[in-house]
Amino acid sequence: MTRLTVPSASTLPSTQERLLDDLSGELRALDDRALRRRLTVVDRVDGPWVEIGGRRLLTWCSNDYLGLAAHPALAEAAASAAREWGVGARASRLLAGSTRWHARLEEGLAAWCGTDAAIVYPSGYLANLGTLGALLSSRDAVFVDRLAHASLVDAIRRTPATLRVFRHNDLSHLAALLARAGGARRRLVVTEGVFSMEGDACPLADLADLADSHETLLYVDDAHGAFVVGATGRGTPEAAGVPHERFLYMATLGKGLGAQGGFVVGPAPLIDYLHNRARTFLYTTALAVPVAAAAVAALRVLAEEPARREVLHRRARRLQERLAKLRLPATAERAASHIVPLVLGSTVRAVEVARRLWERGCWAPAIRPPTVPEGTARLRLSVTALHTEAQIETLVDALADAIK
Repeated sequence: MTRLTVPSASTLPSTQERLLDDLSGELRALDDRALRRRLTVVDRVDGPWVEIGGRRLLTWCSNDYLGLAAHPALAEAAASAAREWGVGARASRLLAGSTRWHARLEEGLAAWCGTDAAIVYPSGYLANLGTLGALLSSRDAVFVDRLAHASLVDAIRRTPATLRVFRHNDLSHLAALLARAGGARRRLVVTEGVFSMEGDACPLADLADLADSHETLLYVDDAHGAFVVGATGRGTPEAAGVPHERFLYMATLGKGLGAQGGFVVGPAPLIDYLHNRARTFLYTTALAVPVAAAAVAALRVLAEEPARREVLHRRARRLQERLAKLRLPATAERAASHIVPLVLGSTVRAVEVARRLWERGCWAPAIRPPTVPEGTARLRLSVTALHTEAQIETLVDALADAIK
């Protein structure tokens, strides 16, 4: 096997040396502000437990809300598809990358949401980037919630549309902004269903009514609500009593569904248009076939095992109740959510509390700017259906000590 020779710093071109010096300085600045991130390598996963560097820890930062990622039905579906189709999809969807598994998945997602059709992207980030990029032009205006996910903000900023930001879930502020944008060809309100860092939900029914009254489109990223909330797991729309076809609906396959990818559902003309204009669909390799097959299996499991959602919601309520009794700084006044933010304020304090939890066997990394606004560093506690009542007590005890 040929061994690659890595050049030493002294042999690098001067332009690269200057670049590396600049980057090293920027990394030191991040260190000084407690904002430098480093990868944590997980060696093994066992339900809610992980093994990292020989340590066994309870994880409170997973988005596998229903515990489907390791479900035997998903694993077998992926393995069977890999044996038949191989691992890679081999091409983009419009070339040779569309298989019967992609078609089954999109048909299943459309049926689950009660819409005409669906389009699947390799990730939720690409779904937002491609869809919003295809829909917005310089003649349009887009209005986004201040706490919307980075993928939504990045997608909007890459378009030439006029951008306006409204205060979090503040419909009066949004209405005032909409009233001043009457000259736009197309107006689009963008929000999350369940907010990824806050754990609260958008007022979807009122938002939909407001958008209708201003002849404005509404785009909902329900990455953290899809398959999890609602009586049957149809997401934030079901929980709010609003049919999916009243707006543009995007969600992911990698959280509640336990697989990977992102998707948009809606009328057939919309999906056909995205096939032709969404650059992150046109110019990327299709979702891996085993992953598509696993997601199809996950939809079936969701229908057959509704108790997973019920357990998740009980666990989430229990954690909120325990944190409220301890007077810990969680957003306990909100409706119980499987995302429980513990806002600690300073970045240094959040990092220190996370470190103390780690020492007690609980893994909940600090969430710091720019992921959240300055002064709102936090722990983002994610409850899953795999957690037990006893494990919640373990976490709460560890939190009480860590924060003291």
